[in-house]
Amino acid sequence: MAVRVTTDIRPIEDRGRRALLATADAVGKRAALLIRARTWAWPGTTNRVNGEVAGPRRNIVDTGTLARSQQAPRLTGPLNAQITWTAEYAAAMFLGAVFRKRRYSLPARNAPAQALRNVNLAQEFARAYRQDP
Repeated sequence: MAVRVTTDIRPIEDRGRRALLATADAVGKRAALLIRARTWAWPGTTNRVNGEVAGPRRNIVDTGTLARSQQAPRLTGPLNAQITWTAEYAAAMFLGAVFRKRRYSLPARNAPAQALRNVNLAQEFARAYRQDP
C-alpha cells in the first residue's frame, strides 16, 4: 500500500518573510544611524543651509530631506527586500556625482552599502526567524 505525505510549508515561508523584513529593517536602521554619524570625510568646511558649519568629519544631514526620505523596507520578491530613499539627490549622495557647472565633485558617501557591511545578515535573519510571530 502506498503512503503519501503532504507538507505545507506556508508557516515556514511566512516566518521567513517576516525574518527577511526584520533583517531589512535592521539594515535600514543602521543606514539611518550612518547618515547622522559624523564619520564622512570632506575637505574643508561648508556653511549648510540649516546654518550649521560642517567640518572635515561630518554627517550627511543638512536640511534632513535625505534622512526623512527613507522608506520602510518592503518585500520585492521571495528572497528580496528593498529600502528606498526618495530624495531627488539620494543617488548623488550615495554614489557620488560630478557637477560640471559647479566644477566640483561630490564624493560617494554610501550609507546603505556601509550598513550592509555592518549588519550580520545571517545572524539578524536567524534571530528574527526564531522570534515568535
